[in-house]
Amino acid sequence: MQLIADILSFYDRKDMLSEQFQSPTMDWDAMVIIASKHLMLPAVYCRLKDKNLLHLLPEDLKMYLDEITQINRNRNKILLKEAREISTLFEQHAIEHVFIKGAALIAREAFGDLAERMIGDLDILVAPEDIQKAFDLLTAQGYTNTVEFNYEQKNYRHLARQVSDQKMGAVELHSEILINKYNHLLPGTKVLKSRKKHNHVYVPGVEASIKTAIYGLQINDKAHYLGYISFKTIYDCLCLQLYNSPLLLSSLENQKHSLTFLKVSSVFFKEIEPRNTSIHSQFLRRYFIFCTHHPKLGHLFYTLLNNLQQTKERAELFTNNKSYRSHVMRNKLLGSKFKLTKSSDEGFVI
Repeated sequence: MQLIADILSFYDRKDMLSEQFQSPTMDWDAMVIIASKHLMLPAVYCRLKDKNLLHLLPEDLKMYLDEITQINRNRNKILLKEAREISTLFEQHAIEHVFIKGAALIAREAFGDLAERMIGDLDILVAPEDIQKAFDLLTAQGYTNTVEFNYEQKNYRHLARQVSDQKMGAVELHSEILINKYNHLLPGTKVLKSRKKHNHVYVPGVEASIKTAIYGLQINDKAHYLGYISFKTIYDCLCLQLYNSPLLLSSLENQKHSLTFLKVSSVFFKEIEPRNTSIHSQFLRRYFIFCTHHPKLGHLFYTLLNNLQQTKERAELFTNNKSYRSHVMRNKLLGSKFKLTKSSDEGFVI
């Protein structure tokens, strides 16, 4: 994993990488597996190109990475075009909005190459009073297929995913970025106020974009609890120049979720190592290092913690959500077998 970090880092590690690539013990397969798991193959290729190290890769690997990167570049060009169309549509109808996550980063040209970031959906934060109007507008534009929830959501941060047969990117309209309990850390209204237009697309300010990336991982995706890292999230922050933002770094060090992000990420990226610490962040860092050195045990611990968290969430849903209780009881009465699954960021469903 340190090799991937050194490739992505903006610190000058060219000589060290060159030496490692020419070593007879270099494990190219492991590099590809880890980078692929973190959705970072195009970024790895682009960073190696920037560092003038592509000539040291095996020819078949170089061709493979080049092909994947070109495919992603073409995909992102289309997604950016679709984002422009939606942003223009919303602006024409006076809908206050801002693109967030990957779409916002490619629109603001945060990366040296459009191909570096792999993107799933087009995520858009919309003022709550405008969100149904925005949903209906997209439906009228052909986004008629929806990925619905299995039960009624309460205080949920985004509507059902909208898909068009004529468009590449599915759309998720968000009223908030974080789960309800933590909205105060990054209020949607504050993110909307920070917006600026880049490439005819409204995007958040740099600080809001960094916090969206960090809190989304630590809170929505539970990295603060489960103790893992995301190279994609770290690289987003690096490309947004977090390591050159001392005031923002200081602010993030004083919040427990972002502190653990910095503390664990700094295992591989010293440029964002925090000066502050806490018992939890120290523990999580040691736990992450242990799991990295003992991957089988790490996978076991992750599975156990994840199952405990899922059970807790299902219990809370059953207690507080009548629609979910009806959904569960209806399936039980029908004699269905239950299987717990996790959708991309829609919580846990049965």
